[in-house]
Amino acid sequence: MSLLNAPPNYEPIARLQNEFKNTPEVLEQGILPALEQIMLSQLPPGAHILELGCGSGYLAQQLNIRGYKVTGIDASESLLNYAKKNAPESEFILSDIRQFDLPAIFDAALANDVFHFFHSNEDLKTAFKNIYTALKDGGIFVFNIPITDWLHEAAQNNNFNIVNINEQCSLIELFYYKPEERLWEIKVTGFELIDKNWQRSDTVWLRKDHFLKEVESTLKDAGFTQFNYYNTRDFGESEDIACFVCQKTYLNTESGQ
Repeated sequence: MSLLNAPPNYEPIARLQNEFKNTPEVLEQGILPALEQIMLSQLPPGAHILELGCGSGYLAQQLNIRGYKVTGIDASESLLNYAKKNAPESEFILSDIRQFDLPAIFDAALANDVFHFFHSNEDLKTAFKNIYTALKDGGIFVFNIPITDWLHEAAQNNNFNIVNINEQCSLIELFYYKPEERLWEIKVTGFELIDKNWQRSDTVWLRKDHFLKEVESTLKDAGFTQFNYYNTRDFGESEDIACFVCQKTYLNTESGQ
């Protein structure tokens, strides 16, 4: 398969991602309560969860603490090095999520801030198919994704820039919206204090917003016929992002067996 766009480059700023992104404190305040409500409460004890784009492993760590088994996939080797330290009970796989092939052994799959960086419906469908194949019958798939229908007007009028700072490092993300392409250019700059000297790293990410109907159609093409979505503002988030909750159809849909 020919990938239509490369995943975002996290290698230059892996330490900064580990310092600032999805830390246990942030997860406790936002993502975990939402996951408990829409996914975890429906899973059996010790369920096996597949995390797509697992990054530095903090979410896997928190799921391990709650008794779940986690397999994480990420395309960044540097981030996975942190993940193995942060969540040593989990298994991690170095792979683009459009290319992995796993058997149907997972009770659930989740992807947080991953599909923001997929620029085409074809790439979305490929990833969704891989996930559908890896789920057990009745397995749950939860993910979030930016929706043009909700964001287009706000994107042209609001400042989405993000700045994180501590005594040892800083991470700056500057957002530039291109309305004709429904595309965000995110210029990322990091500073790290190494041997009493400040070291700078730069990278650029490209985030694509999708139409709601496109996402729904792509899910159906991948095999998901049972799904619903929420606005993440319902869970206390500040941005209008869609959170989808999908289920792999049981072979016997009437009995659920």
